[in-house]
Amino acid sequence: MSLLEVTDLSVVYEPKGGEPTYAVKDVSFGLERGEFVGLVGESGSGKSTLGFAITRLSKPPARIAAGRIVVAGRDIAGLADEELRRQRQGGFAMVLQSGMNALNPVRTVRHHFFDIFAAHGHVDRRRREARARELIGKVELVAGVLDRYPGELSGGMRQRVSIALALSLEPQLRVFDEPTTALDVLVQHAVMGTIRELQREEGFTALLISHDLGVVLESTSRVMVMHEGQIVEDGSARQILSAPAHPYTQMLLSHYADPRAEVVELPGLAVRGGTIQTASTQVTAGQVDAAGAPAPSAVRTGVSRSLAREPVVIDHLSKVYPPPRRGQARVVAVDDVSFRLEPGQSMALVGQSGSGKSTIAKLVTGVERPTSGTVHVGDLQVDRLRRGALRDLRRQVQMVFQDPYSALNPLHSVEYTLTRPVVNFSGLRGREARARVLDLLDLVGLNPVEQFAAKLPHQLSGGQRQRVVIARALACDPQVLIADEPVSMLDVSLRAGVLALLEDLRVQLGMSMLYITHDLLSARVVTDRIMVLHEGRVVESGETAQVLRFPTDPYTVALLDAVPQPGRAGGAA
Repeated sequence: MSLLEVTDLSVVYEPKGGEPTYAVKDVSFGLERGEFVGLVGESGSGKSTLGFAITRLSKPPARIAAGRIVVAGRDIAGLADEELRRQRQGGFAMVLQSGMNALNPVRTVRHHFFDIFAAHGHVDRRRREARARELIGKVELVAGVLDRYPGELSGGMRQRVSIALALSLEPQLRVFDEPTTALDVLVQHAVMGTIRELQREEGFTALLISHDLGVVLESTSRVMVMHEGQIVEDGSARQILSAPAHPYTQMLLSHYADPRAEVVELPGLAVRGGTIQTASTQVTAGQVDAAGAPAPSAVRTGVSRSLAREPVVIDHLSKVYPPPRRGQARVVAVDDVSFRLEPGQSMALVGQSGSGKSTIAKLVTGVERPTSGTVHVGDLQVDRLRRGALRDLRRQVQMVFQDPYSALNPLHSVEYTLTRPVVNFSGLRGREARARVLDLLDLVGLNPVEQFAAKLPHQLSGGQRQRVVIARALACDPQVLIADEPVSMLDVSLRAGVLALLEDLRVQLGMSMLYITHDLLSARVVTDRIMVLHEGRVVESGETAQVLRFPTDPYTVALLDAVPQPGRAGGAA
């Protein structure tokens, strides 16, 4: 018997003063009791809107326009709030995407559980503490977590708390909306392992919503693919992997590869074989990438091309932070790290969250000062620079940030955003500054340049925003580009376009690039050398292909084993 039956469901967004937009259009499907099903699609496909609709968590301007949502034989689409609240007890629950945003930062974890118990009255007051400890244990956390605030927990711990809260009402249907987004590969692997184990033990019906087809294929027995508000394919994980029928599903699969393979090939990127290849992707003018923007042309005019002339030298670098709370130990973020980034070279820093990757970026850019050791960019000793000298460093070293949504001021146009560094670093004014801005937009493939110059950030896609961030970093013609997780928040079809752009620009402009990531596949396709960081120390380094194909350190092996691979298709049997 089906636990969930969705029939001809449509969800419309009706903003005040705007045109209504249908995010979900005539969707029908069913979930059997005890089934673990994946729902995959890129941003804007309607998958999260569907998840919120079937758990009745949609908020204005979203509205269920038509259709039926039957859970355990009862249509919940039109239930009033009080009836809906009663239905959630033993009925359905949702684990939201961001563990931090889903939790109240001024309430301890224990209070989160007690609030749910009090609201639904299903746990006797005398048993609340024992029940909270039982639930926190089910997600493999210690009881001491109950005394802590969300801000004191790691991303993976917060997500486990969210899962435990969803378990507290013992729902038959549990919807997991991007439960591993923004988590590093090891934590992602552990969280998904916890979800799978709980589903096997308790036998609840699960719907896993994700943009990561690899995660879905590994974890679920059945996969639904959503595109432009509709389910375009529905089949077993094995069937989707071996014989995808819809072109959109085929496109999603084409963006996965094993970083350990002898030859790695992704759409729009140069093939990386067993030996290092430094040639960039060859793209001709007029081609269009996956983001819908013209790809960068092979020959540029109007943009300076100063080749990197100086190496970046890190010598016995350490960074120690004071104890976060009284009685706790100090935090060693970087521990005796040394390396050399040669002019024009690309190097990856990889490791899970907390390994020290981003701290090294802050030390190289002068944002933080080391506890010991030195950082040299050419003749500049970064750890000794002050004020005006730091400005000179900014001319040579620039960063591309992880989150393209928060990296741009929402009130400023693209032209204004790019004009500021052009004026500050090149001294150009008026028409010359505008010409430079348009050249930068052309350089990163945002054409027609005049139209993009006038846009505000909210009028751009995620891939287009990241291109603007890259253009801003290039405005002062740097010798070194530090890319800190530049594609971690982008859909798979957009990642290849941004990675190809970074590689193309690195070769064309002769820049050095320090590429910071926990994504070993992207490191394989865009870097020459790699360093693996664990707890602030370098545990392995060398040519990228050599290290990833033949790892020697157990931590590197663990990182590679945790990479989602559709070929493993754990739930497909």
